[in-house]
Amino acid sequence: MTAPLLVCAAEVEGRGLPSALRLGVGKVASAVSMTRALAERRPAWVLLFGVCGAYPEGHGPGARLDVGDVCLVGEDWLGDEGVAVDDGFLPLSQLGLGSVGPLPADPARTAAAAQVLAVPVVRGATVSTCSGTDARSRELACGTGATVETMEGAAVAWACRAAGVPWVQLRCVSNRTGRRAAGGWDLPRAVAGVQAALLRLQAANWGSE
Repeated sequence: MTAPLLVCAAEVEGRGLPSALRLGVGKVASAVSMTRALAERRPAWVLLFGVCGAYPEGHGPGARLDVGDVCLVGEDWLGDEGVAVDDGFLPLSQLGLGSVGPLPADPARTAAAAQVLAVPVVRGATVSTCSGTDARSRELACGTGATVETMEGAAVAWACRAAGVPWVQLRCVSNRTGRRAAGGWDLPRAVAGVQAALLRLQAANWGSE
């Protein structure tokens, strides 16, 4: 039986889970910490868990989630790597400077986890600047087709892919993206939700080999 390396971004997400590695918030901190952990610990696979924002109804083509909903991220994208221009945004891929995704999670483990928890598998967008206006939220939701937004998912995925290590991403919605006053923020509920989902997976021996 091979347990995953548990990782999260912020201290609050891993509170009460001493075995979980705190990577730090954002693409750079999480990528550096994840790369170091992969080299030093050599895990068989990685489980990233934490909170996320959800793109509201009408902001993009992705499935809709609300505060407190749990999901698995089946693939992640770098949402804001590129150039802002007058009529929108040009990702690195359109500039011929590299890929922004997709970065697929381990399909078998992701599907199995979704079945145990009875939750959806969605697309994620990873950003350096979160969507605190409706205009920015719509731009990212439409540009990526994502359902949820985080600051670490694709960075962790990139590090795992480079090391040849499978990964899974478990999230619970803490807020709706867009105008912050309408976001319905509930961080404690989201932390409790993702930790409860994690414990359910562990109790079901999900992901063991």
